[in-house]
Amino acid sequence: MINKIFNEDNLSTMSRMSDKSISGIICSPPYNICSKRKDVYYNNGYSDSDNLSEEEYLEVRTNEFKEFSRIIDDRGVICYNISYHNENPILPTLLMTKIHQETDLTVADIITWKKSNAIPFQTSPTKLSRLCELVYVIVKKNHLHNFITNKEISKINEKTKQKFYKNYTNLIEAKNNDGIKTKLKASYSEDLVLKLINIYFPKDSLIYDPFIGIGTTARACKKSNRKFIGSELDKEHYDTAISLI
Repeated sequence: MINKIFNEDNLSTMSRMSDKSISGIICSPPYNICSKRKDVYYNNGYSDSDNLSEEEYLEVRTNEFKEFSRIIDDRGVICYNISYHNENPILPTLLMTKIHQETDLTVADIITWKKSNAIPFQTSPTKLSRLCELVYVIVKKNHLHNFITNKEISKINEKTKQKFYKNYTNLIEAKNNDGIKTKLKASYSEDLVLKLINIYFPKDSLIYDPFIGIGTTARACKKSNRKFIGSELDKEHYDTAISLI
């Protein structure tokens, strides 16, 4: 399965993975934002799975997280980029709460991804244009304080042996996307993925993306000498991903 993308539901892919077989996950799931706007990504092939009730959406995502917990290493990391929709802005918060309550996973950190350009255009009298999105860093509760990172030590206090690390902030500036022309309107960038890899995934890590779209995570893994596995439901996105990796 390594260094392959599968044109199928992520639960099908994960069902063939062994327990604790991957280093972690980098992904951006559906935001449940299907609407009548023509520029919404999930109108283009995913309207059935991205137009759910709040209860259905939370249940689908939580079931995925239960499998995430099974397949990732005990000290592995999930980098989960999710934004909100104007119709239900609290949905990501509800999802993180449900995951914490119903699985052995929890939020260890929250990264703000500052994009190059703000979206959408200013047509709302109340909402702000989103220049930033969040990346939730999720780990197993038993390893909240010793999950794997690449943080480098800058010095050690000779008397106390206290370690001090180089400065890593929870603000990452990265491009919105890679400018690839497809019907996928909401892809993130290799720039973002590479910066997340640099923080959380040592060389030779095996990274899974359950919503790999046009293959952004896979391309970043290849550039950084990491291994990958991906799942993508939409055949057109899948074909694009295969052609680009």
